[in-house]
Amino acid sequence: METNSSEPKTRTVTITLTNSCNLSCSYCYEDFKQSDLMDFACAYKIISKELSKSDDYDIVVLDFFGGEPFLQFDLIKGLVAAVNAKEWDCDYIFFATTNGTLVHGEIQDWLIENRSCFACGLSYDGTKEMHNTNRCNSADIIDLDFFLKHYGDEDIKMTVSPETLPTLAEGVMYLHDMGFEVSCNLAYGVDWSTAAFSGNLERELNKLIDYYIGNPGVIPCSMLNMGIDTVVFGTDKKFRYCGCGIDMVAYDVDGKPYPCHLFMPLSAGAEKAEKASDLFFYDREIPLELVEEKCRSCVIQSVCPTCYGLNYIAFGDIYRHDDAYCNLTKIITKARSYFKGRQWESGQLVLSKEDEKTLLKSILTIQEYL
Repeated sequence: METNSSEPKTRTVTITLTNSCNLSCSYCYEDFKQSDLMDFACAYKIISKELSKSDDYDIVVLDFFGGEPFLQFDLIKGLVAAVNAKEWDCDYIFFATTNGTLVHGEIQDWLIENRSCFACGLSYDGTKEMHNTNRCNSADIIDLDFFLKHYGDEDIKMTVSPETLPTLAEGVMYLHDMGFEVSCNLAYGVDWSTAAFSGNLERELNKLIDYYIGNPGVIPCSMLNMGIDTVVFGTDKKFRYCGCGIDMVAYDVDGKPYPCHLFMPLSAGAEKAEKASDLFFYDREIPLELVEEKCRSCVIQSVCPTCYGLNYIAFGDIYRHDDAYCNLTKIITKARSYFKGRQWESGQLVLSKEDEKTLLKSILTIQEYL
């Protein structure tokens, strides 16, 4: 996928501080959890290397990862202090996504003190009932007000499981009503083949479209807000969707690098993780002969949020897709086209003539061929 050259060029460095987690979420793709921990020397060596070789990037995101990263709070504190005490040649920011259960007391105080250099994202799966279904009845021990007050500029990460799909719209609207922007996705690595899922997803997305049209001041969730414009450029070329293996790297607790966190033993298992070092990632355009036939002829292949890591976990092939997930992705993309069309009809989009022409052609193309 082509990127906007006006956006800062970012390198994401994932640093796995622990393989352990204090929850056991229903859809978790980390099937090979162990008690291994990263130590200070290993983590600081990684950070030093990455901040010393990133001349081609405007900013480096140092992403503390787990498991649950705040199980290693003392290590986080030590690393942030040590890195901030030294001058580096490139800009950087620390980041962690957390389940929120440990973010109280001392951790909250420290996060407030380090707000200028440390961003924190929360995973929370909709309403209290939805969250408890997915995430071990943990809703009552998460301080949502803290995240809204101090990290209100970070989207809530809402994962939708097969069990919570029937209330997708309710969950998104609940979080919006609290004041959060929402990044939501269907859970990866689960069985989405049941026929009823398609109807449920379509119904819930239509509810959200009605909600956003009636509340134009609310920023739509990522599921409906991603771009569709490039479908007009045809299917003769295939561009990479994410920076996996190029602008991203993930280090396991032992310091070994992988293309992203999904290729680590924690997610892929030891055998597949070992073979991941042989993979080649194209920087921009992917040769069509490597792409599945169904993708070459798919009208939305240029806007398909392909996850190479999940493809690799499932099939050992970064370009092979799960058919059931493909079907739901098409439903989501078609819903996006209807949403953009309704926004245009109601005068909620401010576009140049050229951009308007491109958008309308994209909408018609998607609705004709899907």
